[in-house]
Amino acid sequence: MLVKICGITTPEMAHKVAASGVDYIGLLFTAHSPRQINVATAKAICDVVKDYPTKVVGVFFDETPEQIATIDAQLDLDVIQLHGDAPRSGVGQFVNKPIIYVADGKPLPVELNPAKDFILYEKFTPEMTNFRYFIAGGIDKDNVLEQIEQHQPHGVDLSSGVESTRGVKDFAKIREFLALVRPTYYGAYGGMYVPELLIDPLHDLIDAFKTIVPSQEFQSEFLGLLKNYVGRPTALTKVSNFAKAIGLQHVYLKREDLTHTGAHKINNALGQCLLAQKMGKTRIIAETGAGQHGVATATACAMLGIECVIYMGQVDVERQAPNVAKMRLLGAKVVPVSDGSATLKDAVNEALRDWASSYENTHYCLGTALGPYPFPQLCAQFQAVIGREAIAQFNEQAGTNPDIVIACVGGGSNAIGIFQGFLADENVQLIGVEAGGNGTGVGENAARFQSGRLGVLHGNRTYVLQTADGQIADTHSISAGLDYAAVGPQHADLFAIGRAKYDVCSDGDALAAFQLLTRSEGIIPALESSHALGYLMRVAKDLPKDSKILVNLSGRGDKDLPALLAKGLVNVTN
Repeated sequence: MLVKICGITTPEMAHKVAASGVDYIGLLFTAHSPRQINVATAKAICDVVKDYPTKVVGVFFDETPEQIATIDAQLDLDVIQLHGDAPRSGVGQFVNKPIIYVADGKPLPVELNPAKDFILYEKFTPEMTNFRYFIAGGIDKDNVLEQIEQHQPHGVDLSSGVESTRGVKDFAKIREFLALVRPTYYGAYGGMYVPELLIDPLHDLIDAFKTIVPSQEFQSEFLGLLKNYVGRPTALTKVSNFAKAIGLQHVYLKREDLTHTGAHKINNALGQCLLAQKMGKTRIIAETGAGQHGVATATACAMLGIECVIYMGQVDVERQAPNVAKMRLLGAKVVPVSDGSATLKDAVNEALRDWASSYENTHYCLGTALGPYPFPQLCAQFQAVIGREAIAQFNEQAGTNPDIVIACVGGGSNAIGIFQGFLADENVQLIGVEAGGNGTGVGENAARFQSGRLGVLHGNRTYVLQTADGQIADTHSISAGLDYAAVGPQHADLFAIGRAKYDVCSDGDALAAFQLLTRSEGIIPALESSHALGYLMRVAKDLPKDSKILVNLSGRGDKDLPALLAKGLVNVTN
């Protein structure tokens, strides 16, 4: 469903509206409207919006084709919209752009092109449905779903329906509106970009997610397993020695390394496998990079008595041998994937191929907060327990919320889990840390927000590392769990609206953090978590010493030791 918001009057407003994920913004050049702007303001707005996929629509009422062309020459508008006494014919001779023609009883031009142009109905009449059309006129969150159901438009156009006062856009209303009309998206990100074959299985999963997961029976069983099987709540540990070593006073770790299986992955794997069992599925497949999701899924399947197949890149099979052995010991079949770069993205490819041919009896237990909807939402909901626990524990120990929450970000499941506890408090800075690898060139890192651009990978629209030709780029990280070309759509949305910041940590800084936490606190962190710690070590000198910092320790580092020792990357001498 396309969404157009009209009456944008400032660059600041345009930035926030575009970041929310709307498809079009409308700029009014007519004195008939209190939302009129001049060309200079419009130019500033266009400069802001060019960094987003949002298209800019110039809205004209009684200007001549020559006047419209003059304004467009200064702004390079994406679309022209014609109202009132604006000529219906001949504009296309001066401006070679898609045109939105307002259907107000006047004849539509013969040159209307159904492939690129639109009709806009302010009072809907059904006789022109051969063309693509928007509906407008009094649309807001309270009536939009009824209007869409009744008229089946290609898009909706609104202005006052998302305003707090006349001419002032309310960004909370915009996000609420978008969530209604595009429920599979997070702002501009997410969606269900899959073959038609998988649409029905995804909708079956959405239905199960909406009906089974909220039920008292499911919640009672799931929460009981989290407590008595996983070992929740996990501890919140103040690491004073580590803090002192980097010049700070108050650093706390949320200890997901203390869960059964040694990482946060068990929260999501157990929730999805339990849901799959209640859906009648008899087989579970999963992808894994570092092996923690594979171990967690194999563990859940062993406990629930479900067949389990794990896809894993050949490179990761070799560097995560302890976890491969655990998966096989737990009864899972581990399938090495040698295609492509033989890492996580290739394992996801194979898992999706399997699911496309086996969905009737198989559930794909996707391990992180990405993929086609509803997988990001499933994962986020099952990982939200981290944030719920952390905010209560932090307030109990420190008497307040943290100043900063830091988590590593591969797909982003541990980060979205802990971030959810603090999203409502805008005084808490949220920082996600990507893999900086060993350089800034293509194939040397997995820094999607620094080097990626908008694209589609594995069923969702998000930031993706790509070559100049638009192919998926190779990635590198010392951490298998962060070695992935895309990032979850919720993180893309948080980045776009400015609620979370994303930075990088190099391989070398992650190794230094791995060693420092181990030696100073007796806690061996996973290499993934070491990226969050390494980032903190790097920026500590710029923070007030009394800053209250919470780091999500997403897993333990036992799995990483054999490869690190074999390569001589950690010092084990006294």
